Amino acid sequence: MNRSKTLLILIILLLPFFLTGFAQENQGRPKIGLTLAGGGAKGLAHIGILEAIDSAGLRIDAITGTSMGSIIGALYAAGYSGEAIEKLARKLDWDLMFSTTPKLNSIGIERKDEYNKYALEVPFENGKFKIRKGFIEGQELWLKFAELFEPVYYINDFSKFPIPFKCIGTDLETGNPVIMDHGDITTCVRASMAIPSVFTPVPYEGKTLVDGGLVNNFPVLEVKEMGADIVIGVNLSKGLEKAENLKSPVDILLQICSYKDAEHFQKHREACDIYILPDLKNYSSASFGASNSLIDIGKETAKKYYPVFKRLADSLNALYPQEPYVRNRLPENNPVIINDYTVDGLKYTRENFFFGLLNLDHNEVYSSKKVAESVRRVYSSLYYNKINFGFSQPESGKTVINFKVEENPLTSVKVGINFSTFSSLGLKFNITSYDLLFNESHALATVNVSQNPRLYLEYYKFLGQSRTYGVNVSYYNENIDYPVYDNFRLKDNLKNRYSELDLRLQHNISKNMYLGIGQQFINSRIRKPESAELTYDRTNSYLKSYISCVLNTTDKKYFTTKGWKIGAEAGYIYNQAPDLTSGNNNETDTDPTLSPVYNNYVRLFIKADHYKAINSKLVFSQNAVLAYIIDNNPYITNLFLVGGISDIMSNQIPFAGLGESEIKTGSIAAIKLSLQYALSKNNYLTGRINAALYDFQNTERNITAANNLITGYGLTYGYDSAIGPIEFSAVYCDQDGIVRYSMSLGFNF
Repeated sequence: MNRSKTLLILIILLLPFFLTGFAQENQGRPKIGLTLAGGGAKGLAHIGILEAIDSAGLRIDAITGTSMGSIIGALYAAGYSGEAIEKLARKLDWDLMFSTTPKLNSIGIERKDEYNKYALEVPFENGKFKIRKGFIEGQELWLKFAELFEPVYYINDFSKFPIPFKCIGTDLETGNPVIMDHGDITTCVRASMAIPSVFTPVPYEGKTLVDGGLVNNFPVLEVKEMGADIVIGVNLSKGLEKAENLKSPVDILLQICSYKDAEHFQKHREACDIYILPDLKNYSSASFGASNSLIDIGKETAKKYYPVFKRLADSLNALYPQEPYVRNRLPENNPVIINDYTVDGLKYTRENFFFGLLNLDHNEVYSSKKVAESVRRVYSSLYYNKINFGFSQPESGKTVINFKVEENPLTSVKVGINFSTFSSLGLKFNITSYDLLFNESHALATVNVSQNPRLYLEYYKFLGQSRTYGVNVSYYNENIDYPVYDNFRLKDNLKNRYSELDLRLQHNISKNMYLGIGQQFINSRIRKPESAELTYDRTNSYLKSYISCVLNTTDKKYFTTKGWKIGAEAGYIYNQAPDLTSGNNNETDTDPTLSPVYNNYVRLFIKADHYKAINSKLVFSQNAVLAYIIDNNPYITNLFLVGGISDIMSNQIPFAGLGESEIKTGSIAAIKLSLQYALSKNNYLTGRINAALYDFQNTERNITAANNLITGYGLTYGYDSAIGPIEFSAVYCDQDGIVRYSMSLGFNF
């Protein structure tokens, strides 16, 4: 029999004698204290212990916690049962909770195209670059906390919780511990887990707080000060770890930060009456991807201690009879009528802009979940780095939501890199600025420096009281290779300089969808070297009026796992002004008879992508495209360019099996099925199969499957790196029997 089992048996046998002696010396029922240590993801093991305590019917009278222990402890103190906390923990998207950036589906539709396209982004403020104090703000964490703690929103004194509670933070200036037993519970637990340089620090009553584990990761003495006579302490490590057991950068940082706390740990350890140490040696503080396994380990550990909890509960109930034990102690969550709103922290934006985006009415019933959705809408504008909120009752019968915000600097500089087998190496530079020229607007300029240079300028201005309308003015210019193929064989290498000036009025139906109506002026010039001396230029300029609809609910731009992405446009092309100039190096000749006449026509384009996760490893996606020019003889650069794995130029329709632009057509209907498998974190293998019918718009041709059907397949290995996705692809086309290879790196322009 090992030592731990022997100790458990002794505790079980001696508990009745201990409690009887306590009863003779003291008046009243002894208080049971619970301390939950910090430890990042390993703190999920606490949940199983809470479930065992509930199952035994053991009443806890006081709780202290640090970091992850403060989160679990605060939920339990607020009234959630251990079982309810387990359900919450298993459903949470931990990657989202601790993400450095929000997911794509939480970004406003007017910003999705530019979001997450750069390897480096640095804010620029007051004439200098601004370095953040931590990588993770945890906006979703704030919102989730606000939602979970809504039942106790009106309780600012944590001793008034169903179970009195305290958590620990560290004063960033002095290094002293800060015991948080009052205030906004969301702010306190967020401060307690603010690991330096990982999470941003949190202001609290004039102090700036970081993770409490720096100075007191196992606050047992604090729970005894709350009146606990018997203490159950759940620790997550044996103190400082050996170097070989530090499995992640977060583990190393926590080890360094714990040097001071290690000096005091033994005093807290000795103050425990029941000391629990789950076996978590194979996990790190960052193992949130193994959340289910960590919860299960806690439950297995709890089975060993259940007899102790049960004997303690039964003995106390025999000596001090009480009302039946209730697991779920959450206060009744009555509907709250919100009478007013306040906001603190605005520096660049105005209250009417903030509340306009929020779009909440006065004297209406709103839950924290509903308010959180509105906050996400405001956050999606990217004006704000942090938005948190709490409730207050300044006078009887009235409830106010108090928002606290931290705005992003108005200007940021971004840098990226991109390379593909088709378009060569490029460096991307971007500057984005808010409220340039007009309030409630954003402007950006992006340039791609390469053999195929590109430029993109955009200005967007919010309109309307609720900011659901906007006007977008943009300019795009690309100078890119334009190969011409005949029967899948390269015939000519042209150069296309394409520019597009666009004015669009759009209605943002939601943060994921807009309807637009716009006008474009387009100019295209193709230059082909005929010989060392003879050249010709073919140009065309024209107007396009269009209506469009865009929906994007996908979670990521690359290696997407769920959501829809749909783009539909109907346009009318007119006022075409083609020109053909030929000549040599010394003289040119413009012959009007060489310039063809092009008809006005309608252009339709619909593209839909759907992604659905089959399990944690597999994602199935479907893609359908219908592109149609209602004209037999459109200008060459108006044609759709079929081929390639991803979009890298205007009018491109990716098709696994072909290289970029191998087919140029006025019409195509294509379908693609893909299966993405996550080999490991950030490593993916994607298989594709697609088929398309093209050139069916030309009524002068005999359209047959033999001539107009194309099928292809592709296999891609991808790595989601810090500088963007890195992909290696092999594709095969049935119609020519050739295997093609390609590579791409970085974010597309």
